[in-house]
Amino acid sequence: MNRERIKDRYQRTLGFIETQSNGKQRALDAKGRTLGFFDPQQDATKDAAHRTIAHGNVLASLIFDAE
Repeated sequence: MNRERIKDRYQRTLGFIETQSNGKQRALDAKGRTLGFFDPQQDATKDAAHRTIAHGNVLASLIFDAE
């Protein structure tokens, strides 16, 4: 699993995006709480409760909104 750190302009960690080998991704806040998921087969972003919130990958916006 690949983990990408998302930082603000002051180099503070805002969260992470984890990518699985099958292409699915998960957004986490700085404390490790799940914010949402992206499934490339469905081309949909879902919130932590698995409700579809957007078509396409908008996981980074979930991290910035959580700040």
